[in-house]
Amino acid sequence: MEAAQNDNANSAAAEEEEPMVGPGPAPRARPKRPLQFEQAYLDALPSANMYEKSYMHRDVVTHVAVSAAEFFISGSADGHIKFWKKKSTGIEFAKHFRSHLGPIEGLAVSVDGALCCTISNDRSVKIYDVFNYDMMAMIRLPFVAGCIEWIYKQGDVKAKLAISDRDSPSIHIYDARSGSNDSIASKVIHLGPIKSMKYNHEYDTVISADDKGVIEYWNPATLQFPDTGVNFRLKSDTDLFTIVKCKTAVSSIEVSPDGKQFSITSPDHRIRVFWFRTGKLRRVYDESLDVAQELQRRDVPLYRLEAIDFGRRMAVEREIEKTENVPQPNAVFDESSNFLIYATLLGIKVVNLHTNRVSRILGKVENNDRFLRIALYQGEKSSKKARKIPAAAANANESKDPFVDPTLLCCAFKKHRIYLFSRREPEEPEDTTKGRDVFNENHLLMNYWQYQILEKLLRLLSQTM
Repeated sequence: MEAAQNDNANSAAAEEEEPMVGPGPAPRARPKRPLQFEQAYLDALPSANMYEKSYMHRDVVTHVAVSAAEFFISGSADGHIKFWKKKSTGIEFAKHFRSHLGPIEGLAVSVDGALCCTISNDRSVKIYDVFNYDMMAMIRLPFVAGCIEWIYKQGDVKAKLAISDRDSPSIHIYDARSGSNDSIASKVIHLGPIKSMKYNHEYDTVISADDKGVIEYWNPATLQFPDTGVNFRLKSDTDLFTIVKCKTAVSSIEVSPDGKQFSITSPDHRIRVFWFRTGKLRRVYDESLDVAQELQRRDVPLYRLEAIDFGRRMAVEREIEKTENVPQPNAVFDESSNFLIYATLLGIKVVNLHTNRVSRILGKVENNDRFLRIALYQGEKSSKKARKIPAAAANANESKDPFVDPTLLCCAFKKHRIYLFSRREPEEPEDTTKGRDVFNENHLLMNYWQYQILEKLLRLLSQTM
């Protein structure tokens, strides 16, 4: 009986003490599901370790763009732009324009790929017909343009072009097909000059950012906050003030093909990915020099570089920070909107947004080139809709899509060239004068041959002495 009472007392005491016991072991985190058709998506992206070809400009290339009309467009610091026609493999030169007397400060291509425009500090906008690679109009501005963006969808009557004023918060809307120098609408949307903007055609909304890092959404027709397509009314319910809180700015904005996400690159070396409808942050990638040094110390094979090579790249990064008018880096999405591609000091990273892992690094061995701005080509967008399942996965019997040649168009720091990454490594021709770096500028080609002859003469002279 006493034993039973003792047992009851012990159990009662145990029950009283039970709440004092600390929390049990945390439940095991459920592993992230792999992205369905991940390999098929990767097969539709460039994969070469080295760039396949490069072509020359007469000055440093600062802007690159890809048109849905199967054209690549590049602009340089001397005000010239070049049109390159996409072939089944590679590209070929189409036409060259002296667009402005000063440097190209903005280049935009419309969603349908039909129109292209450029701005400089000369208060003018040059508009080009991409299909016919010809200049179709010029707009004289009463102000110096800050940035430009096409804000019309395919089939719209007016080809609306948004142009910001470099010295004021005003935004002006022009009809590129009207032939008029007068704007059709103007409004002050920000408190400071707009530095970057991008049109989300899926939701018919423009995303813009001013010099303080404040981000705004506005409708191209009303120039007001959109009535539909977003799930918030107050920016305080979103993460859109993140840039301001971090005391940085916006270098560039890119929108995913499905319109559900957009990426922002900033001078603080961070790439931020936002959900468009909610304005919430999805991912933040820190590509600062401190993180690069930490990865180098960890000696991870994917990120490891030789000590001398790493030191040289760090020196280039510091030089970029001190140099003005450097091409603004950007982060672009693939056609499935599952991968983010951007340039770093290690090379061009391809990041799986679903698993949050780096899938591959392009151009890691290219230690003489620091790639900055990029544009992605994955086939003719005008003849296909955004695919949830890529062609490679739709037909399991075909390992490759023979009609698509995924290509990444890049420009690099202080380089007079555009660079093309594909799924092919560069060929090694027997003739050393016909390598991957094409000398397509005649006067520069002459200088190259003069340099080669002088180098041989100096070598012979040193041998005879």
